[in-house]
Amino acid sequence: INVLQTGASNLTLADTNEEAANSQALATRQSIAVSALALANQSQQSVLQLLR
Repeated sequence: INVLQTGASNLTLADTNEEAANSQALATRQSIAVSALALANQSQQSVLQLLR
C-alpha cells in the first residue's frame, strides 16, 4: 500500500508542477499581449499627434 501511495503522490506532484508551469506560461503570454497592445496604442497616439 505504501508503494501505491508514494506512486500516487508522485503523480499528483507531477501534475501540480505541470499545471503551475502552464499557468505561468499563460500569465506570461497575457502579459506580452497587453504590452503589445499598449505599444500599438502608443504608436497610434504618436501618429495622431503628428497629424494635428
